[in-house]
Amino acid sequence: MPTNSAWYERAACWLCCLGAMFAASPDAPAADDAAIQAKLKALEPEFGRDVRPLLVRYCHDCHAGDTVEADIDFASFPTLTEVRKQPQVWQKVAEMLDSAQMPPPDAPQPSDADHQHLQRWVREYLTVEATARAGDPGPVVLRRLSNAEYTYTVRELTGVDSLDPAREFPVDSAAGEGFTNVGQALVMSPALLTKYFDAAKEIAAHAVLLPDGLRFSRHTTRRDWTNEDLDRIRAFYGRYAGEGGGSAVNLQGIQFSTNQGGRLPIERYLEATFIERGALTSGRKTLEQIATERGLSAKYLTSLWRVLTDDAPGGVLLDRLRSDWRTAQPGDVPKLTAFLAEWQAALWKFNTVGHIGRQGGPPSWLEAVSPLATRQEFRVPLPVTGDDVVLSLVAGDAGDGPDDDVIVWEQPRFVAPGRPDLLLR
Repeated sequence: MPTNSAWYERAACWLCCLGAMFAASPDAPAADDAAIQAKLKALEPEFGRDVRPLLVRYCHDCHAGDTVEADIDFASFPTLTEVRKQPQVWQKVAEMLDSAQMPPPDAPQPSDADHQHLQRWVREYLTVEATARAGDPGPVVLRRLSNAEYTYTVRELTGVDSLDPAREFPVDSAAGEGFTNVGQALVMSPALLTKYFDAAKEIAAHAVLLPDGLRFSRHTTRRDWTNEDLDRIRAFYGRYAGEGGGSAVNLQGIQFSTNQGGRLPIERYLEATFIERGALTSGRKTLEQIATERGLSAKYLTSLWRVLTDDAPGGVLLDRLRSDWRTAQPGDVPKLTAFLAEWQAALWKFNTVGHIGRQGGPPSWLEAVSPLATRQEFRVPLPVTGDDVVLSLVAGDAGDGPDDDVIVWEQPRFVAPGRPDLLLR
């Protein structure tokens, strides 16, 4: 397994090669269509019989032998085969014939019939040649990616839109066509190649090695990478979590809240069960629909609905919760929420996330209270009417059976402000 340093060096080399990607020219399509071949065969004898003699008579004085003007040598076209090798020359010939610029005024002029004959043949030839080469862009120079192409390619591959690897590159030149992605204008110099290596190293610094591969980050430090992962985890759970539940901390005079967020907003789920109770029991709505409408977790809403509507005995806590829920109204949500929060605080505790995993620290964020409270004090207010009061003390087994259960009532007494306690005998 290569070290991180070696991996980043390899990644930089690969990214540098990406910047120097070249576009190759496709091969010209073969002109083997039967119709095209038939037209070429018809043009070939006419060229040797009629067209070439006209060129020799009126054009060879300036465009053949030792005198070759405009880089056009008609003597190099003895047959149609040679003509087809340089169609650009015949495009120029067509322009001169259409504009009547050639032959020049002081040279012998062809008759109108000869001029039209030559003009027609050149047009027919260019039409057939264009049809034969349809889809062929012509020679395309091998080139590197332009600065914009390189930047957008890197951003697309890494998923990091803030990367700008070509910001230190020289500006791409524009060719005669006015485009910056023409091969003739995209040069590659030793200095530019060095800049590609520097840009590749910068891109590789954004790579985050994972057990099963890699990803790219907007940042380059381990601390920032960790914070990105934590932010994604918080965002995942934050979709269905509330912002409350924090506790105030005073650290050397600096007051702030900690451990806030991440708690389940049970009041929103209870409210949904109250308001949508009729729609659920009648089948007009499903739990998934209600969860989507109210931004709730469909899985938890389903679990809560099953618990609240189950008729099977569930113990003291669940039986009381179900009884209160069946008779409660939407305005009673805070009361039920407080009841659940009271028992949650008695049975569970929320630990500080930063202490999890440390020596002597908690094993998890949510931890069951162990042991449970073995002593519980409760008070019953006395009426002031002076009537007789009957107080019944009843203990249950919380639904798990009476085995090994022992309850001792201690010190029942009357308590009044400013007076000594009065024990019951």
